[in-house]
Amino acid sequence: MLPLKCNFTWLTLYLVLCVMLPVLSQPRKRVNKPLATTYECEHEEFLGDKYCVFRNVMYNGRNAIAFKAPSSKVQQIAFVDSNLKHIPMALLTAFPDMRVLNVTNSNLTTVIIPKNLERLYASKNSITKVIVLQDPATTTMIELVLDSNRLQDLSNITRQLKKLEILNLNGNQQLPKEKAIDLGWFVGLKNLRQLLLADTGMYYIDNVRASSLPELRLLDLSRNDLTTSNLVVSVFAPLHKLESLRLAHNQLTNLHALELTQNNKLKEIYLEGNDFTCQFQDLLVKHLIASNIEYPVEHKNVECKQGYWKRHNMCCRSGLLDRINL
Repeated sequence: MLPLKCNFTWLTLYLVLCVMLPVLSQPRKRVNKPLATTYECEHEEFLGDKYCVFRNVMYNGRNAIAFKAPSSKVQQIAFVDSNLKHIPMALLTAFPDMRVLNVTNSNLTTVIIPKNLERLYASKNSITKVIVLQDPATTTMIELVLDSNRLQDLSNITRQLKKLEILNLNGNQQLPKEKAIDLGWFVGLKNLRQLLLADTGMYYIDNVRASSLPELRLLDLSRNDLTTSNLVVSVFAPLHKLESLRLAHNQLTNLHALELTQNNKLKEIYLEGNDFTCQFQDLLVKHLIASNIEYPVEHKNVECKQGYWKRHNMCCRSGLLDRINL
């Protein structure tokens, strides 16, 4: 009978030679990656233009996904009835020459602006971050539509997309800082022609450094909480090419129209939905007509609430309310 130590040694040797080595020598089993779901777009008319449209695309940021098109020359892409947490990198790889991208209402939380892109339509998402892959010197972006999102910071947009002409930020309720938006945020956008800031929840529109925005033609401040006391019309004085100012559906009771119309090329002011007295509104409209400035009314058939009258197709506060308040 062998000593205990010898038995242990032989047992160890047996395990190594007869058990472990055969297992280790077996070829490793290859783990197959999940096959990517491939989506193909179809050419069709979409929003009055020709797009290659992807439908019912589902991407959560982790699932494998691939894209293809009927031809290699596709430059305008749209997603319909799709759920995209992010813009898939596979999309950018498949369409390196993409010029227009429409991802409206696609449940995005971030969005990428790749090289060569000129127009991005990303309304009605939950976007908090915009990733810009374009350099200021070579940027191609001219139109950026990001209304109804959750943006708080615009610095990478204003710093890198120097050639923007249209910027739509309507409905970004988290954008104002201490309830204010400063026109100076956009001073680097020298080509900007349209700036839309409606329904952002702002109480103040500032222009602390008297930024000129030399090409700005349209400024939309409608559907905010601007009041007479916190709207200083001198903020618009440096906007020498401003033609259309939208102040509708705020809480204005007065407006320094003479100062407003002196230093720019205003052609129209939207005023409906404020809280002007009928007497003041009559004087305001008279001044605008004399200055050859239009006052477009979009909802001419609206019914005025009690105590308000219809003048110039706009509701205005009757003198009765003023006497009652006294």
